[in-house]
Amino acid sequence: MISLFFISLLGSMIPGASFVITVRNSLFGSRFCGIMTALGLACGMALHATYLLPSLYWFKYNGSIFIDIVRIFGAIYLFFFGVFCLKTKKKTINEEAIAREKSKITPSKSFIMGFITDALNPKIIIFILALLSQYIEDNSGIKSYLYYGFILVLVQIFWFGSVAMLFSSKKLRNKIYGVSHWIERVSGITLILLSLKLLFIYTPST
Repeated sequence: MISLFFISLLGSMIPGASFVITVRNSLFGSRFCGIMTALGLACGMALHATYLLPSLYWFKYNGSIFIDIVRIFGAIYLFFFGVFCLKTKKKTINEEAIAREKSKITPSKSFIMGFITDALNPKIIIFILALLSQYIEDNSGIKSYLYYGFILVLVQIFWFGSVAMLFSSKKLRNKIYGVSHWIERVSGITLILLSLKLLFIYTPST
């Protein structure tokens, strides 16, 4: 199913909260933190795939309340994390300060951050319902569910792992560290705007 892989890839490439958090953890943490964020995002995708695929058609027509619950909790999470980023102060540029800031973003925190971001993202649910309903029939077996779920997870690891590799470049990080507080603040504003969109102007068609 090459078409499914590339359609999923295009969906993942649309900038959103997952992209912002992966870039942040890669730039201000480490390459490993970025990769762990990607793995967390993939596990969040796997969580949705686990319960959505076997009951795809039921959720497509009866899952609006569940999607709203995920939407609200996701918006709250993004809003508070955005506020946290927005409060970032200008950093002193020296090796000790850089090491101190990097220590605040750990691989385990990055994984949890990635997992929560995708687990509380209603657009992931809508994406799976809209995309896989074209591939899965009512009588599809467990092997089909595992296969399609594997593709979705693989795409998350591939794309966001690539993002982590790119933005964790030491040369790039050294160049932008002096303005890192502005990058954090812009990330915070972006996450807050995304949270407000989820709360107030979100529709299932987005």
